Amino acid sequence: SACRFSILPVHCRAHRQYLLSGQHYDFPSYRSVVHEVTQAFAAASREVLAVEAELAGPRAQPVLARHVRSLQELEQTRLATVALLQVMGTPGVSEQDPEKLHQLKIKVIKTMEAIGEVLQELRFDAESAE
Repeated sequence: SACRFSILPVHCRAHRQYLLSGQHYDFPSYRSVVHEVTQAFAAASREVLAVEAELAGPRAQPVLARHVRSLQELEQTRLATVALLQVMGTPGVSEQDPEKLHQLKIKVIKTMEAIGEVLQELRFDAESAE
């Protein structure tokens, strides 16, 4: 399942509940949770952008700022891919395409690996900057 890759377990639980609500899907409740998660992600994103700006400007750490930017972009890619996986898995939304689902799952895994690599580089460069 795509949810095991998501950093937003609340959204995943809500998606599962939505799918389990059967023939009369409870879309308003699901939409509400998606809105809350989106708001929380937007707030976190603003904080990350502020950290990036601080590193790029006053702290004069452009290498660290680039790492933070890369993490932000990779996280956006991962979240968009997980969301697409969830939509593709929703009954009645689209026809199941096993190959496309597999490709999207591989993309999530590769994105997670790239996030891990950037985090390692960030840790190393942050320790070197001290």
